[in-house]
Amino acid sequence: MNPWRSQLLHAVSPLESGVRDLRVSGYRPPDSESYRPNKTAAVLVPFLDLPEPEIVLTRRADHLAQHPGQVSFPGGAAEENDRSAVQTALREAHEEIGLPAERTRAIGFLDRMDTISDYRVLPVVALVTPPVEWVLDEREVAEVFTVPVSIVLDATRYTARTIEHQGMSHTIFSLKWNDYNIWGATAAMLMNLISRLENVHEQRHPGISGASE
Repeated sequence: MNPWRSQLLHAVSPLESGVRDLRVSGYRPPDSESYRPNKTAAVLVPFLDLPEPEIVLTRRADHLAQHPGQVSFPGGAAEENDRSAVQTALREAHEEIGLPAERTRAIGFLDRMDTISDYRVLPVVALVTPPVEWVLDEREVAEVFTVPVSIVLDATRYTARTIEHQGMSHTIFSLKWNDYNIWGATAAMLMNLISRLENVHEQRHPGISGASE
């Protein structure tokens, strides 16, 4: 097994463990400790399974009412017929960018994230076997592109800034690569994965700091 794939498998939360023990980060209304969004969603975090892996991202259509033109993972709201969050993520990825389910293997979860738009979002990490011909739903997606994992999982490339919203401070991460700005919830999910990978490295090499092997 390639070292990067082994690290990824150890970093994600196993599917069979469910979501109950996953941490929840993101938006919290002021003075609310028991906040629970009314809607649920799932996004797919797809890795092209290559010797030099790449992560798949989309740029949302410019005419959308919410988050137009922003970089995101394929995904969306859970539907009544979805049996699980994994199915939601796979269905949405197929609808948005034509990603075939038979070329996609979900391997685990990242931590959940609550958004200001009243969603609790579950990231589903998956390995994708290339080649894949992208078929975009232009009503939702303007572009699909890939970024080398060596770039997107390098914490030193991210910048952080603090914003105030409803009297509360929030840290916003961003990564600029070519003409793309990866920020907000998408960047936060990637930072969560970076943190998990760093924990894997520390467990394998206690007392040694530095980048993952």
